[in-house]
Amino acid sequence: MFVLRSRFGWLSSHHADLDRALGVKVKATEMITEIYVQRPRLAAFMEEARVALRERKANMIYGTVRLIEQDDETCLAWARDRYACVIFNLHVEHTPSSLDRAADAFRDLIDLGIRHGGSYYLTYHRWARKDQLERCYPQMREFLRLKRQHDPDEVFQSNRYRHHRAMFS
Repeated sequence: MFVLRSRFGWLSSHHADLDRALGVKVKATEMITEIYVQRPRLAAFMEEARVALRERKANMIYGTVRLIEQDDETCLAWARDRYACVIFNLHVEHTPSSLDRAADAFRDLIDLGIRHGGSYYLTYHRWARKDQLERCYPQMREFLRLKRQHDPDEVFQSNRYRHHRAMFS
């Protein structure tokens, strides 16, 4: 459970409390993604993201931009270059159609990131298409091979690992 410390004490179940206070009929949460783009292309990416999110009628709660340095140490390097990292937090209702719309919006953002020479952060959601994953994480097949080599009994695994293993089976 996500817990946030505030100056008033500990807050947990923020969205459940908010939903209850507002009397909403459909539960919802904020969902996050990070998109990486070439720094000189940030302004163009932001304009295209604005248009795409408006077309999808996505409920953008907030976003953040930060600069990140290249990751040259990990097998599944999340930052293959010095990027501008744009964080998007969308308000998503927990209905099948709303989840589908959110998945489409996040896929659109990933496509935009790719078009602007970038990538996305692998672990926030599982909505990236296989072609997006292969483009942004070309080392995924090798990672899965090495994982099976070093852990043939698959003692160490997670839902995310099983998702990617199935995607590449």
